[in-house]
Amino acid sequence: MPVKAAADLISELRIDEATWAAGSEARQVEWRLLCADVIEEGRLGWEPPSEGARDVPIDAKRRGRVRLGPGDVRLELLDHSAGWDDDAAVSDAVRLQTLVPLVDEYLNVCRDMTKMGLAQGTHSPRLEALDIAKRITHDEAAELIQTSLTTLRPDHGTARRLFSLFVTLLRDTTKLSARPHTVHL
Repeated sequence: MPVKAAADLISELRIDEATWAAGSEARQVEWRLLCADVIEEGRLGWEPPSEGARDVPIDAKRRGRVRLGPGDVRLELLDHSAGWDDDAAVSDAVRLQTLVPLVDEYLNVCRDMTKMGLAQGTHSPRLEALDIAKRITHDEAAELIQTSLTTLRPDHGTARRLFSLFVTLLRDTTKLSARPHTVHL
């Protein structure tokens, strides 16, 4: 596994305060786990902002915030000296109009997998086909996130992890019998 340069790292990742406060304790636990996954395995191809923008030092670990807005999900990097409520130094967004259909498709496949697994066991050819469909949808969503986050440029694996986080921000997956990011064959 390649060593990540400091420029690639997010040292902390939080959900915006309004979304966090509105979430149940179960959702907050899920968000914490998914944020930790992004921090642990995530890579950004971030480059310093253009002249005149607030700078995040290239050798600093960055603090990130995910903000759910009325029309988008925003990934923000904060200046290392900024507080969590301060404006972001760098911000990128994925429009909900393009993301929500993939979220719904992904969750529908996960629900079908749960039903199928209960009815036919884990070695069903139909269940295997659903698992492939789930991975394809997850990959399509990751590609959408990569093309949307042009300043922060997450790699494919990071974009997949961000999609898992975004799914749980947009839909309460704690009520599903098997959560989407934990459904495995």
